[in-house]
Amino acid sequence: MATHVFAGPTIGADDIRRVVPDAVTHPPVRHGDLLRLRPAAADTVLILDGLFFQAPAVRHKEILHLVRRGVRVVGASSMGALRAAELHPYGVVGVGQVFQWYADGTVTADDEVAVVHLDDDGHAQLSDALVSIRYGLRAATGEALAPDEANGLLALVRDLPFPRRSWSALWRMAEQHGLADAARRARGWLDVHPDQRDVKRLDALRALRLVRDGRPVEVTPVDVSKHANLDTVYLADWRWENEGVELGGRLVTDQHTLAFLQLFLPAYPSLHRRVTLDAIARDGTPEGDDDAGATLVERALGAARARRLLGPDGGPTAGMREWLSSAEQAALPDREIVVRALVRSFRTEPGIRAGHRVPSLLTGQRALLRLARTCAAAAGAVNETATRRNGEFRVEHIRHDLVETFFRNRWGCADLEVACWDRGLTGLAQLHELGRYFLLLARSGKLPEETLNAVPTWPDGQPGRPDEHRTADGPAGPPAAGSGPTDLSRPATNGR
Repeated sequence: MATHVFAGPTIGADDIRRVVPDAVTHPPVRHGDLLRLRPAAADTVLILDGLFFQAPAVRHKEILHLVRRGVRVVGASSMGALRAAELHPYGVVGVGQVFQWYADGTVTADDEVAVVHLDDDGHAQLSDALVSIRYGLRAATGEALAPDEANGLLALVRDLPFPRRSWSALWRMAEQHGLADAARRARGWLDVHPDQRDVKRLDALRALRLVRDGRPVEVTPVDVSKHANLDTVYLADWRWENEGVELGGRLVTDQHTLAFLQLFLPAYPSLHRRVTLDAIARDGTPEGDDDAGATLVERALGAARARRLLGPDGGPTAGMREWLSSAEQAALPDREIVVRALVRSFRTEPGIRAGHRVPSLLTGQRALLRLARTCAAAAGAVNETATRRNGEFRVEHIRHDLVETFFRNRWGCADLEVACWDRGLTGLAQLHELGRYFLLLARSGKLPEETLNAVPTWPDGQPGRPDEHRTADGPAGPPAAGSGPTDLSRPATNGR
């Protein structure tokens, strides 16, 4: 059983391991980290610190996804205390004074735990959290301060934006607001009791000891029904974007693995069509139309008719025709018009966008998937090299028109959005997002084109056994990092 601890400015890795020697330490948690972590069901995840300003904060559903899988999630000190107070009814364990303040409503503003810190290995803290100042003043009350003096001092620093809050700022402001004597007494008391200056650290140590000793804590019983709405399209998106496999020390997400094949495998449109028709055919076969000799297309059309997805004449509805170009509607046979409209408009299930899992026809294609992961890892390396060479470069700055021009030429298509649909992409927006991630690699000339071109198409009307679509067991190695073209290594405005 592993113990994962996400911390930064509140407490360092060395201090964490003094309490929990085998702890696996991580920087402050941010959106996606818990999904990439993939702990075992018996593991513990302790969240202390988290980012929220310079990166998206950890989402509630990411935490609940772990709870549902049986992971013990504990929160304390900072972001952990805030999320634990919000999710305590759903099975997250909260520890410490900061958690209790959020849980009982004493503290309601999330900026009370916020601090400014360096983005280095130690995450050195440059300001003090308001909860720590609140705690220290309360601790000094009765011995060094009267209650009204403590409240007056707290009000001074509370009015500051969180990056400017600190004990030293409080002492300076007290001189200007008639509270110099109270500040002097409070400062003297805290010098004698230095541990009372930082409640977040006190809570972190308490949580670490609890995790180490496995002591029982009060936990709200988890009502499984409360997790019924957890599986939304948003969680599916986040999992798709963050889960994957390690390759050469780099996480290669499932999203980028499939995206490589969608973008660069010439046979992919036939695979997407085959997978979609198979899903439609399985979704329902009308009574009396179970002819074992029927082709896949015939079975899919029969299922579509049974579910009244088509018009009264068996053709596409007016809405389905929006998935066809004018040229297609004018030139294609009626049956092909129906098939293309069905395939392009189909979504696998409610709450799940098309392409949120690797198609089953690919799961047995180990060599092909290995090739896709290798190239996805190489694309990430090329992008990172471009960023190191030019600190202003960002992949997301690559212009949309450069992506569109490249793939219009590569696919040889007149209507780029239609070509996206035929590859299982939702449209141009997804092409922009995924295409620019791979553009430097593609423009480098290092793609294994011969291997990709050798993959045969998946016919519509045959079973399609995995061994009919083997690729070579020795695909081309990863392209060299940093081999992208220089004309894309500068940021540009999208202009959209």
